[in-house]
Order: sequence, then structure tokens, then C-alpha cells
Amino acid sequence: MKKSLLFWNQTYIRLFDFDTNLENGAMYNPSDLTSKQSFVFTKHNLFIFVIFLLCSSNIFANENEASLSIHDKKGRWNLQWGYNRSSYTQSDINFRGPGYNYTLKDVNAKDKPESFKPEVYLNPSKFEIPQYNLKISYFFTDRFFLAFGQDHMKYVVTPGQPVKYSGYIDPGVIAKNQLALSPEAAAFIYLFPGHVQEMAGYHGGEQTIALTPDILKYEHTDGLNYLFLDFGWITPLYTSSDGLSGISLVSTIGAGPVVCRSDVRVLGKGQNNNFHLSGYGVSGYVATRYEFSRTYFIELGGKGGYIDLTDVLTSGGSNRASQNFGFLELVLSGGIAI
Repeated sequence: MKKSLLFWNQTYIRLFDFDTNLENGAMYNPSDLTSKQSFVFTKHNLFIFVIFLLCSSNIFANENEASLSIHDKKGRWNLQWGYNRSSYTQSDINFRGPGYNYTLKDVNAKDKPESFKPEVYLNPSKFEIPQYNLKISYFFTDRFFLAFGQDHMKYVVTPGQPVKYSGYIDPGVIAKNQLALSPEAAAFIYLFPGHVQEMAGYHGGEQTIALTPDILKYEHTDGLNYLFLDFGWITPLYTSSDGLSGISLVSTIGAGPVVCRSDVRVLGKGQNNNFHLSGYGVSGYVATRYEFSRTYFIELGGKGGYIDLTDVLTSGGSNRASQNFGFLELVLSGGIAI
């Protein structure tokens, strides 16, 4: 009695051949040449059949994919990577610790982009060196999405600028800090020994000091890292006739924590600190996106927001700084839709 027969393309393919002896408990004899040939023949045709099914499934999937347009986004993920240039508003920076509490007013700062070098920008192991932007988005409808990611900015107080300051500094703090000076501060104090002494005592906010190395070095260059969660929406502006490419307007609003790694010298003493949760930020983002092949896209946009750093590590121990400022990023990125 023959069982398990399959007809395909009107060709008889015997996949399994069980006779009544097998039902009665007889074992298949692999040493039988006829059985071996039949077994090899069956495996060969079964392999062809599976390949045919896979190819058919792929063709049907491609046909189904082709029927979709760039606006069919529900349930899809976007992975996005890019680079930024950043600018910042002026900021009052408060420094506090044992023996001092003072504020530098209207301090200017700028970003610090890495110059283009293939060995940096094209090397995945050095991705954290440039000012980069990473974002992962999920579309829960065709138009609306949630996104989370990181904006890796750099923030550098402009050295040498004159600023006004207020507050109090114990002269003993200055003397103590001079026992552990950074090399650049030591050189400046040797050349201009009386400059840092101007900071000692009480100050009402009318005095001006130049931010030379003996007074301040202040950078978030291993990261002013804004970790955000955004709510966003996409608005079509132009779509090609086949629906596979087009231009859209992307908008988001969001907020999240800011993690800094701050390289700071206060009155000549300090260190390059560890990564530290330093505050929070809120932001809005608008960009123009060009999509092609339903899979890839490039995006040019701007992000603006507010950052409040309430707990910046400075020169060790309980010494801290705080500041708040506005920021603006110009972001160029590319991505893939999954």
C-alpha cells in the first residue's frame, strides 16, 4: 500500500515510500541500493520544491511590497545616524564648593566639531568622536511615531573672554588650588601671578575678569549628551507617481536627561570627570526628508531647545557647577526603514 504521494507540475514525485511491512514493524534497510537511490532522488526533488516555495514567497512578497508607497509606515522602524553643528546662548555659570560660591555671567561657548578625517568618520570604533546624532523611531500609525536617541554635542567655554562675576571666594581656596595646578594654569600663574588673586573676597557683579587658564577651563567635550524621547509626525509634501520616493516634513517635540563628561579647571585645579547625569533638556525638531525605494532616506533639519544643568562635576569632591542655556543644532542624517 503506497502512502504520501505529491503531484507537482504533473510530475510524480515520490517523497516517502512506506509499504505494509513498515506498518508491521519492518525497518528500512539503508544498504539496499534501490532504497538508497530512491532516498537520494527524493531529497533532491524535495530540495528543489523547497527552493521553489521560497522563491515564490519572495516574489509574492516583492509584489506586495511594490504595491505599497512611502506613506505606508505603520509598524515600521527607522534607524537614523547623522552629524551636527551646534550653537549656544550665553549662560550664567555658578561654581560652588567648600569656601566659595560665585557666578560668572553671560559666558559665551561654542561647539567643537571634529575635522573630517576618513580614519575617524569611516571607522565604527571611533563613532563617539564627532558630534553625532542617533535616533530610532517607531511608526504606530502611517503618520505618527515615537523616537528615542542621543544628540552628542560638544560645549566649550571660549577661553580669554572677559566676563562679570559675583559671589565669594575664600583666599585660602585659591592658595589650596595652587598646590594642584594644571600645567596650563601653572604657566599662566607664573607669568601673571596677581591675576587669579583678583577673584578673592566678595564681589557684587560689576567686576570683570578674563577667563584665562588660571581662572577657568570648562568643557563638555566628551559629551554634552542629550538623551531624548520624542513624539513626532510626518507631513507629505511631494510624492512620485509610483509612490516609492518623495519629500516630507518631519516634526518632533521631546525631552530627556543630559549626561555630561566635563573637563573642568576651577581657579587652576580640576580634572576630566567621569560621565555624570547632570540635568535635563527639552527640544523641538523640524526637518525635510527625502525618501527613496521605501527603504532609505536622507534628512536635513534643525533642532532647538533648552538645557538645564543642575549638577556638573568640576574639580572633585563636592565641588559643583550649574548653568542653563538654549541650543540650536543643524543636523544632516541618513537612515533606513525596516
